[in-house]
Amino acid sequence: MNNELIGRCGFFCGSCPTYISGQCSGCMKEHNTSDCYTRDCTIKKKLNYCGECSQFPCDVILTKPHTTVLDKDWLRWKKESNTNR
Repeated sequence: MNNELIGRCGFFCGSCPTYISGQCSGCMKEHNTSDCYTRDCTIKKKLNYCGECSQFPCDVILTKPHTTVLDKDWLRWKKESNTNR
C-alpha cells in the first residue's frame, strides 16, 4: 500500500470515489496549509496520523465541522470507551 494515500486523519484515500475518479491525488499531495484542520494539526505536532495523538479523538475533531472524514459516532465511542489508550 502507498503510504502517501493515507490521509493525516487515517482515512485511506485510495478508497475515496473522488480519488478513484481522478479528481484528487490524495490529501497529502492535494491539500495545502489551512485546507484541512487535521492535516495542519498533525504536521504541527509532528505526527503521521491523527490516531497517534495522545488526545485522540480530541474535542475539535468531535465538534468542528469538516475536520475529519472518520465517523463521528465511532470517534465518540473511542473517546468514551478509552479503547485507544
